[in-house]
Amino acid sequence: MKTQILKLAFLAAVSFTAMSCDDDKMVGETDLPQASRDFLATHFAGVNVTRIEKERDSYSVYLSNRIEIDFNNSGEWTEVDGEDGVAIPTGYILPQIVAYVEDNYSGNPINGIEKVRAGFDVDLVRQDIDLVFGPDGGFVRVDP
Repeated sequence: MKTQILKLAFLAAVSFTAMSCDDDKMVGETDLPQASRDFLATHFAGVNVTRIEKERDSYSVYLSNRIEIDFNNSGEWTEVDGEDGVAIPTGYILPQIVAYVEDNYSGNPINGIEKVRAGFDVDLVRQDIDLVFGPDGGFVRVDP
């Protein structure tokens, strides 16, 4: 009886593991929407793409400069994230956000930005805080 229970538990674990595997698929740059390719060419010119994963409703692009960019299926960026200590370029970020960070956190560049329902969440390189901005780029609050 114990053997049967162990077999059932093992089969359940294997089944659960198989079902939980994500459906990420490796794709090439030409598989990205045109808007994504244009974004990369404009803001990350000369930086090599090391890997692109196609998920159900998004793409994750990994760059040789240790930055990851997530795009939706339309090709719009949804998140740009540098590894710890890596500053990201800011040419695509609303000028109000860039100016706020430069004025209030001088010498502490942006490490990541994510578009969220209520606006933008911004991470800094040297401080473990989230700066929250509205959709128009106005500062809302600091999330520690």
